[in-house]
Amino acid sequence: MTGLSVKDGRAEFEVLGEWTTATGNRLSLKARKATGYASIWLHHRGNPVKIGHALHAGGVVRELRWEAPWREQTEAWKTQQRHHITALIAEWHAGTTGPTKPMPLPASVIGTFDLDGFRFAVEPTAASEHAVLSVVNVANGLTPIADLLHENGRVCGMVARPGWKSTPDDRKRHWRRQAEAILSRAAGQGRL
Repeated sequence: MTGLSVKDGRAEFEVLGEWTTATGNRLSLKARKATGYASIWLHHRGNPVKIGHALHAGGVVRELRWEAPWREQTEAWKTQQRHHITALIAEWHAGTTGPTKPMPLPASVIGTFDLDGFRFAVEPTAASEHAVLSVVNVANGLTPIADLLHENGRVCGMVARPGWKSTPDDRKRHWRRQAEAILSRAAGQGRL
């Protein structure tokens, strides 16, 4: 984070934070003190490109608007970016700073995959035929969403955890395929 600097009697933008999207794009959030406005920037080929802005008051984001063509992004993508933006603005308003880089994933994680703007992780448990599928948050924390029963990496059954049971079946099938690929690869490498 940069400190607040004044130029010609006017506060310059302060970089509140940077993050990488699930597709590998680097975004940053810039704001000026006492303006209630923050701009969202994409780092494209070494040049910053403004892709949206947030209006905020008292550390709370009131409105988020995207420039064309970023308006066409999925709702999941927009929700994920809103999460980053609201956290950065709240921390900035409170005068605190969060961790500059997320903690590394636990060593027990044997693989990850991305779906609809979210990141998922697979980790085996003490029982050799059991693994857990978790969603990864921005701080690389894991929230278990399903239990996987497998035989040498081949998934025999998957049960969604409470709160995730209503997930559409096509998405669950995608989870299962991705988890099975990760488990099979790990079994072939002797990591299970």
